[in-house]
Amino acid sequence: MPKQARINGIKSYRCYTKAEAAALVGVSTRTFSNWTKDGLPLLDAYYPPLIRVNDLRSHIVAQREGRKVKTGLCELYCLPCRKSHLPAGGMADCKIDGNKVMLTALCGVCEGIVCKPISLSDLPEVRCKLDLTITQPEAAL
Repeated sequence: MPKQARINGIKSYRCYTKAEAAALVGVSTRTFSNWTKDGLPLLDAYYPPLIRVNDLRSHIVAQREGRKVKTGLCELYCLPCRKSHLPAGGMADCKIDGNKVMLTALCGVCEGIVCKPISLSDLPEVRCKLDLTITQPEAAL
């Protein structure tokens, strides 16, 4: 089973049973039953109960949007905390590789290691707000 439900195979203007809809989006029927308990509406006038495609698609999209966490330019997302935090002590390591920049720091709350890619054009603004230790890879001979 995929980690995320697929919405690209859902046909418009159709209704599906729970089993059909679960197979279509690539989740188990148990997951689908949990979705109906969480508020996915069913058409109860029919047996087996049917699910409208528009309701299914909007439910999946709403779930995805609810899980997203917005981070500021100098904030890093900590997996153990499941939140966005500033680096501990306002310090971070910065590794530049071409146009890619990777910030690595300690979480300000749990002190776990957190990483965040940023663009090279954002580096001056981040440098003003954080104490960065910048390293660049040495050119291969």
